[in-house]
Amino acid sequence: MAAVAMAAAALCGSNAAQAQEEAVQAPATMFPYPVAPDTISTLEGRTNYIVSRFWDNFNLSKHIADSAAFDGAFRDYVTFFKFAHRNIVFSSIKQFMNRAQSNQTNYIMIMEIAEKALYAPGAEYWSDEAYLPFAKAFVESKKVKNAYKVRYKAQIKKIEQNQTGAIAPDFAFVTPDKQKLHFADITGCPILLFFNDPDCPDCSIARLRLSTDVTLNRLIDEGQVKVMSIMPDGYTREWAEDARGYSDKWIVGASEEAGDNYDIRYSPSFYLLDKDHKIVDKNINLEAVKRLF
Repeated sequence: MAAVAMAAAALCGSNAAQAQEEAVQAPATMFPYPVAPDTISTLEGRTNYIVSRFWDNFNLSKHIADSAAFDGAFRDYVTFFKFAHRNIVFSSIKQFMNRAQSNQTNYIMIMEIAEKALYAPGAEYWSDEAYLPFAKAFVESKKVKNAYKVRYKAQIKKIEQNQTGAIAPDFAFVTPDKQKLHFADITGCPILLFFNDPDCPDCSIARLRLSTDVTLNRLIDEGQVKVMSIMPDGYTREWAEDARGYSDKWIVGASEEAGDNYDIRYSPSFYLLDKDHKIVDKNINLEAVKRLF
């Protein structure tokens, strides 16, 4: 990214001349990025300086004509988050969103970019903690019409009720043979909650790999874990026919409530829960699941 080249000296360089040389060699950026002074020696300190002053040289009240260039600058901005102190990051986001709301067109575009950079399935830096301040500032702004806020309000609700350490929401589900059950009644051991769709090729691969995993099957047999395969949608005859071919060691169901209450950003998606239904990890991929077991 441009930020890495432009500000590498700001993070690791030894003097202002080196920083200037690095900046000259770096690709052109939309506006000059801040460079930490030599008097700040620590990585966190230098990053804090950059994050807190990142937008000082950009006028957020004027119409942003080059959305692609701004997108690049925003992604450079969030690249520094992982090295900065969380309080500095939150303060910077608050100031940035407060300034940005002066232009509603810009503000709507900025929120879309923040979603792509921090929340969407393809985000390079996936962070609920960093995304929430953007989304909350947007929905609380009186300068944005309510119609634009609906999407982000739903995201906030799902993120907040699906945070690590929270109790996973209950939901009703229907088995392939039309038996109606509740997730809250599935107890006794940790649960691997596997959200998938019969029309998703990656889901089919995941189901095959999980059903043939020797270690996972042994743990299921020993009563150390349960696997729940849930389609986050309503019961259909086609799904039921397909689901009868899933592993007979799993609990299988279809649930519209799960789709409404769980933060499911791609398919397949996995939640790991402890025996008390507390969320240990979420939206992890298949490889991470296999490593866990």
